[in-house]
Amino acid sequence: MTVATRPTPRTRPRGSGEAGARRIRWWHYAIAGTGLLTLAGLVYGGYAIWFSMTHVRTSYARVSGYVVTLSAKEDSRLRKLLVRTGAIVHKGEPVAVLDNADINAEVNQAKASLDAKQSALNRAEADLELTIRQTAATIDQSQAQLSASRARLDQAERTQPDAVRKARADLAAAKAKLAQLQAGARPQEIEQAKADLAAAESQSANAAAALRRMEKLQKEGAVSAQALDSARTDQEVAQATVAQRKQKLSLVMAGSRSEDIEAARQAVASAQATLAVSVAQSPVATLSAESRQAEAGVRAAESLGRNVSLKEQDVLAQRAAVAEATAALEAVKARLSYTQLASSENGVVIAGRGPSIHEGEVVLSGAPVVTIVSTDSPFWITASVSELLVARVKEGQPAMIHIDAFRRRTFTGKVLQVGGATEYTADETPWSLKQVPIRLTLDPASAKDVKDELKPGMSCRVWIDVRK
Repeated sequence: MTVATRPTPRTRPRGSGEAGARRIRWWHYAIAGTGLLTLAGLVYGGYAIWFSMTHVRTSYARVSGYVVTLSAKEDSRLRKLLVRTGAIVHKGEPVAVLDNADINAEVNQAKASLDAKQSALNRAEADLELTIRQTAATIDQSQAQLSASRARLDQAERTQPDAVRKARADLAAAKAKLAQLQAGARPQEIEQAKADLAAAESQSANAAAALRRMEKLQKEGAVSAQALDSARTDQEVAQATVAQRKQKLSLVMAGSRSEDIEAARQAVASAQATLAVSVAQSPVATLSAESRQAEAGVRAAESLGRNVSLKEQDVLAQRAAVAEATAALEAVKARLSYTQLASSENGVVIAGRGPSIHEGEVVLSGAPVVTIVSTDSPFWITASVSELLVARVKEGQPAMIHIDAFRRRTFTGKVLQVGGATEYTADETPWSLKQVPIRLTLDPASAKDVKDELKPGMSCRVWIDVRK
């Protein structure tokens, strides 16, 4: 009899089901991880594409700042350098000392010259003041003497003797008569003499006519003999008047006689001599001489004003010399101040004592000794943009700035200026793209905590947001 038996199941190793399950889960994880990585790559790639479309990256980006270069004003020797590269300096702090021995000697010489000229000026001013006082005193004294002399002369003239007054009157009368004789008859006198003659002739003619009428009437017995005699007398008087007027007119027309003029001159000379004798015998002559002497003294005192003018010119010349010496001293002092270089800004030394310059070396005029970047002024970024992308860059666009020295920091800024032409670079080739320089601001607020650590020349990367 055949016995049916149950098939015996396949025997599987222990634990094989758990390993299979783990293998399934690993593949799931691998697929899921690959998917996530792919998705992340797609997201990153998409973001990179979007970022490259909305931002422009610059080249040759560097941090820049307000740089002050302290240099020698003239050729000199560097005596001492007080700062090193990287040192923090404050405004007015000495940073270098140049040799000043020769300039110190020039300062001392200029001071000595100024002192000498100042002394000469003081002497000239004192001499001028003394001359002015002496001149004023002399003029006052001379004027006082003149006033007193004139007062005495006036008093003497008012009280002078009668002989002097009479002699003066006689002299005046003699001079008047001489002047009258020398002048001769005036035209008015000649005309008057002619008029008088004409009147006398008219009267003579009337008297003659009256006499003829009387004679005729007497013959007729109409008038008495006495009336005829009276008419004859009037006619004779009229003729005599005519003769007298003719003689007067003749004398007027002829003028004064020379002997009369000479006699008048002698009378004037005699009157002058008489007056001189009378004056000489009175105190007026002495007082007149004294008054004239006082007047001469006043003129001499006033002439001393020329000495004052000369002294004033000397003072002006000395003052000009002092001003010139003062200017020379100030110029030498300015040169002396140039031998001590001091920082004009608060900042950081970016070029100081080092292999490029040593104490004791000769520094040429204009050659830089110390270079300082100011920390009082904001920093900015200088960079370049490819000529293919520069058309997308505009002033005012925001920018992200990564400074290599601060890798975990992102600074902000904006485009300040876009260059108007391309710039030359050392690695430029005929087929390389040109670069256009740009300038960006660095937001002071974003770099506030690293302000003292920023250095000009630090490398950085800049992305400009060209959407705005």
